[in-house]
Amino acid sequence: MQSSTTDKSTGAQISQKDFSANGWYKISVPSTIVAGLLSNNEYNFDPFYAKNFEKLADKRMDHPWWFRKEFDLPASEKDKNVILKLHGINYKANVWLNGVKIADSSYIKGPFRIIELDVSKQIKYDGKNVLALQIVRPFNPNKHDGDLAIDYADWIHYPPDYNGGIVNNIEIKTYDRVGVRYPLVTTKFDLPSLNVAHLTVDAEVVNYTDKEKDEVVKGKINDDVTFEQQVHLMPNEQSR
Repeated sequence: MQSSTTDKSTGAQISQKDFSANGWYKISVPSTIVAGLLSNNEYNFDPFYAKNFEKLADKRMDHPWWFRKEFDLPASEKDKNVILKLHGINYKANVWLNGVKIADSSYIKGPFRIIELDVSKQIKYDGKNVLALQIVRPFNPNKHDGDLAIDYADWIHYPPDYNGGIVNNIEIKTYDRVGVRYPLVTTKFDLPSLNVAHLTVDAEVVNYTDKEKDEVVKGKINDDVTFEQQVHLMPNEQSR
């Protein structure tokens, strides 16, 4: 993690494997900007003591911060469709992968959204991948004209980054052309009896290709109950 005021490199440069991140803060995610600085002992005081919280004020928070990660894709996932799944970015971000900008802050916006990006064309199945997020903290979330971000009761002070950063997990998901996501099992009883449970299974099926697909979705509950359903999907279609 690093401030854009400290490292003025571009996203195309930062998201390359030969980029030198010397002097950057090493963090684990999820993490806000302030949390990353605290974990690196950036401050020589306890921010939760007395009025020390006010000392966290930092003009760097008014500018974007970079979060960078290098990773390899396992050989078993070669040639599968690759989805970058963001579970919580606070508040806006430009996203780069291997030197290519794959989404900008007009779309990557809001900490409560789950966003999926198909990065199959940008991913390197053999070799090092580099993901870089240029994150902008929320703007005055406690004001009526501010960003709809993570809020507090009015007597709790905001940190200077307004909790800006990566506030939930980031995943790389792979699918073999068609994927199943968000499975849900709903239980219904013949009340007042609880002797028999009627189970309904729902899921979303996604075609990650530009061709029509006929697939069979199969499932199993314990070892006794199995089920399957055939689905026809148009290119890039989502169906339940």
